[in-house]
Amino acid sequence: MPAVLVPDRLTRHVAAGHPWLYADAVPEVGGARTGDIVLLVGQGRRPIGHAIFDADSPIALRVLATRKDERPGPALWRRRIETAWRLRQTTLDLSTTDAFRVLHGEGDRLPGVVVDLYAGCAVLKLDTAAWLPHLDDLTAAIVEVVNPRSLWFKGLSGQRGGDEVPASQRPRVLAGEEPPPQVEIREHGMRMRVDVRRGQKTGMFLDQRENRRLIRQVARGRETLNLFSYTGGFSLAAALGGAPRVTSVDLARNAVDAARDNFALNDLDPAAHAFVAADAFAFLEQTAGAAYDLVIVDPPSFAPNHKAVRAAEAAYARLNASALRQVRPGGLLAAASCSSHVPMDMFLRILSEAARQARRPLRLLEVRHEPPDHPSPLHFPEGRYLKFVLAVAE
Repeated sequence: MPAVLVPDRLTRHVAAGHPWLYADAVPEVGGARTGDIVLLVGQGRRPIGHAIFDADSPIALRVLATRKDERPGPALWRRRIETAWRLRQTTLDLSTTDAFRVLHGEGDRLPGVVVDLYAGCAVLKLDTAAWLPHLDDLTAAIVEVVNPRSLWFKGLSGQRGGDEVPASQRPRVLAGEEPPPQVEIREHGMRMRVDVRRGQKTGMFLDQRENRRLIRQVARGRETLNLFSYTGGFSLAAALGGAPRVTSVDLARNAVDAARDNFALNDLDPAAHAFVAADAFAFLEQTAGAAYDLVIVDPPSFAPNHKAVRAAEAAYARLNASALRQVRPGGLLAAASCSSHVPMDMFLRILSEAARQARRPLRLLEVRHEPPDHPSPLHFPEGRYLKFVLAVAE
């Protein structure tokens, strides 16, 4: 087994539970290939854990185990998946929900492996090619523990399609039947159709599930604007919660059409609401002076890396200031960010700046992170990526 000497300054981070070692922070792993299990050693060649190696990623090593009784391999993959499955069964209310994250990579101690379940259809996505040599073993463990009617491999995160993609990395069925074009799910009783093959992420944004439930609780009687609406999850929650009219705005026409279809699926008349295919920034400029009782701002990440953080701060502030100007006095702003490079304290400062620009003081009602099916190691701040704030605009 290849071995790598972990610098002293990082051994404590590994022991505390941080799952990443960057290529520029450790010596070269001689003789190792992508997918190999590597022994991590500290001073005196003392073993401190095992990691999986990716020769082409800035994250060269993802830590799999730090205990002496844990040896990486198919048996460990299965135990980790069993533990994650039990955790979902005991922490989520699944009586009216059949879409949730089964395996959250680093948070479930299989770093780089994500599995979401949509009404019996499991979707596997990898954040690193290191797991490709172990794909058969992962597939067997997922099928044995979760028993999905289908297991769809979505490929590698950030990967573009095309013939240049190696066959081993292409989306395909790993087990069971072919997923239908649209999988109908239930989320706290709310029905939605999800395209697991072509939709964003694994099909939809399951990390906002409990926040959609919150919007449903507060939307009664509130005319609502949902920016970056995608297939209408927040819009649908607001309408089912009693919002008399919801305006959904997304740049993608197919997402707007899907939102309209989801309204009809829940016996809501789409004609009583508005569905707009437009850039959110442009929409806010063109509708300046409009007024809503609830504005939801859930954009894609503006900070994909550290270099983009300063520009992202300005963009988030400008966006939320424009949104705030359209909130009636006493109305609600629901603002979100999904960038791990923008921590919660920074996001709250951004909202403070947005409130200053709009001259609309905010009072916080809820400040939230990821839901229970998206756990994160305490010593891994990069895993706490989701921010959701509900506030009253004065």
